Amino acid sequence: MSALKLRDAISATRSYIDANWEKTFRVSREETAKEISLPRPHTVPSTDPCMWLFFYWDTYFTNLGLIRQGRFDQALNNAENIIYLIERLGFIPNISVKIALNRSQVPVSAVLLAEIYQHSRDKTWLARAYAAVSKEYAFWMSLRLAPNGLNTCGTHADPVTLADFYHVIKHRLRDIPDEPVARLIYLRHKMAECEVWDFNPRFDQHAADFNPVDTNAILYQFETIAGDFARELGLAADETVWRERAACRRRLVDQYLWNEAQGFYYDYDWAHDRPGTVISAAPYFALWSGICSEAQAAALVHNLPLVERDHGIMACAEGSNTSINTYQWDAPNAWPPHQTAAILGLLQHGYASDARRIAEKYVLTCARNLETTGQLWEKYNALTGRIDVADEYKMPQMMGWTAGGCIHACEVLESTA
Repeated sequence: MSALKLRDAISATRSYIDANWEKTFRVSREETAKEISLPRPHTVPSTDPCMWLFFYWDTYFTNLGLIRQGRFDQALNNAENIIYLIERLGFIPNISVKIALNRSQVPVSAVLLAEIYQHSRDKTWLARAYAAVSKEYAFWMSLRLAPNGLNTCGTHADPVTLADFYHVIKHRLRDIPDEPVARLIYLRHKMAECEVWDFNPRFDQHAADFNPVDTNAILYQFETIAGDFARELGLAADETVWRERAACRRRLVDQYLWNEAQGFYYDYDWAHDRPGTVISAAPYFALWSGICSEAQAAALVHNLPLVERDHGIMACAEGSNTSINTYQWDAPNAWPPHQTAAILGLLQHGYASDARRIAEKYVLTCARNLETTGQLWEKYNALTGRIDVADEYKMPQMMGWTAGGCIHACEVLESTA
């Protein structure tokens, strides 16, 4: 790729994103029986005027772009909404609707709030942020803890809510059982699956029985950042507790999730005491989180070809899905958080050339499809570089984490040029 062409791709995507950010800003509507109202203007994933919902983990990746394009005030608004949800609910639902009050997502609040503090250095605000992450942590450790000491994905939905979930997802899945008991069990696992990405082949249809790699890696990052917050606030005893929690998690992750022979992390089926078999992009969240040793990081870099293709990192390796369903969090789809987590992890461990390679793939894929379609998209095909993706529903045009991840990738390319 010529330097000129790459420079043009960066310029085009930056300009498009800057011109369209404000189309994704929303002022919450009034609270209803279905929708949660937020106190600050929030961002939504798409410029579609019908899109109103606030999405939890999307918002971290969105903020990466907002901050880097001089829109710190809106990034702070998003952070304030995160704190509000924790203060009000004790956790963060994956979307701001009341049917989602029974599940969360990969817990990125601590790293999101840390990025805000790095820019503001406001210790009064940090004290509020620290109280919030402490409260959210209690949710994960009380309602999402497996017997082996690692966290699981799950749901605290009652049977009626679980049964109603069928009407939400029936158009996306083809193997929902008819028999009432089997159906309810199936729906519980599928709702749990929504806490880790969304429907995907990683958990063999029983997600609530697994310790997900990315959830546990990000909780290690969470514990580490909470310790940093405690140190900043002069809370030495708290800091010691957080460091001990992180060290304990690292030992457990090495014991249950790390495969030394293969140099890769796998989700662990704690209910049946066996590792999962699906090769996914989740280990690159571990690379980002800081939980890896340098030897483990080197092995993950060596194993990038397991999920990296010509146009990005796939959610899962080809052939992972053994069900009759089509999963959008599967091959050949390349999602924004997977690219960003890998880039951040590679940079953290000193693999700048590998980070640059993935960043270039993502920027060029975004720019190429922007040129041909006039839009950014939710996901791309890592094999073709186009928008011929595996879908469970019609793919929406996207800003959100696509824009945030692309802006971050542009910054990486410019800083390592």
